[in-house]
Order: sequence, then structure tokens, then C-alpha cells
Amino acid sequence: MKLIFLFTFLINLAAARETINLDDRAVKLPRKQTYRPGKIDGDYISLPLSRSENGPAEYKTSTDKTTLVRPAVTLKKLPDQYIDAGLSKRRESFQALKQLRRQVSAADFFECYNSSPTPSPSDCQTLTTQVLSSNQDLIVTANACLLFTYRSCQAFFCSLCTTISTSTDFIGNQLDTLEALCVENGQIGTIVGEGSDGWDVGFVSPGSGLPSYDVC
Repeated sequence: MKLIFLFTFLINLAAARETINLDDRAVKLPRKQTYRPGKIDGDYISLPLSRSENGPAEYKTSTDKTTLVRPAVTLKKLPDQYIDAGLSKRRESFQALKQLRRQVSAADFFECYNSSPTPSPSDCQTLTTQVLSSNQDLIVTANACLLFTYRSCQAFFCSLCTTISTSTDFIGNQLDTLEALCVENGQIGTIVGEGSDGWDVGFVSPGSGLPSYDVC
């Protein structure tokens, strides 16, 4: 009985420590109110990424495509408090209501995994800060990826199914969560949104390939 109690105590302690780490990160980089990625009908091209004139010279943006297929069975549900479900853009009332209903029921997933070499946490934090300071709306075509690179760390956002709209505010919020969940523990990681407008966002080492999941 004592062994069972001790084991339960250790599990609860580990969960509490993870929650504390996430809360600490949220204080450093407050989450921005933003909207979730959504499907766009019609023919579009990806909107070009811009970078701050005051950003570090080694911060680069580019585009690419996914190159690695990872199993969706390894994904874990992202806690609800870290799922962005806000609606910051004013749209025609019926469309806004449909979007809000979809956001309330959103279920995002994540995974952390080892990488060699491992990106520097400070480089990844610089990336997150730069992305959050961009204040840019984006359109990403099906199977395309946006890349943000700084020294040893590369962040990405990929559209897995169809053409979608998103923003650097949304991407930056997810990167901030992944810093706390994965990067600060010496790993890389990905957050995945499922459905017909599926997407993934995460950290990798430059040149190591971009992950894709069958979530469409």
C-alpha cells in the first residue's frame, strides 16, 4: 500500500511540475488573442513572410514542404488551457458563429521527441519572440510549410490538407507552449490540429526534415 501511495505521489508531483513550467513560460511571453487556422475556398498563393527590421540578422524566413511522415498514434491531447479558441477578427455574423462553434470543440494534439543535434533553447526562444512580434496574417497552401530559422533552431507551420489562413500570433502561441513542453526538456516537438483544415507547427533542427501527420 505504501509503495502504491508513493508511486501515485510521484506521478502527481511530475504533473504539477509540468504545469508550473507552462505557467512560468506564459508569464514570460503572454499568449496573444488570435483566431484558429481555417479553410479558404478558391485559388490562392501563399502570402510571403515578412521579418522585423529590428530582428537579428541571423533570423530567416522561407517556405518548404513536409518531408517526413510521423505516426499519429504517438500524439497526446493538448490540455484545453493551451488550445487557442479565441476569435479576434470581426466577420459577417453567420460566418463568425460557425467559426466560434468549431473553435469551442477544437482538439489539438502534441508530441515531444529526441533529436540529434538538439536545438538550443535560447535560439528557439528568440524564434518565438520574433514570430510573435511579426503581427502578420498568412495564407498557406495545401502541403506547404512556413519556416522560421535562427541559428540552431528552426520553427515551422505546415498546412496538411488544404489552403488555410492563419497568423503569426497563432503560430507564436503554439511555439511558446512547445518551448515549455519539449524544448526546455532537451527535446523537439509538434502541435497538430486535425480535420479537413489540419495543420502542424513545431521545432526541429535546420535540415532535419519537416513532419507530417495523416489527420485530414
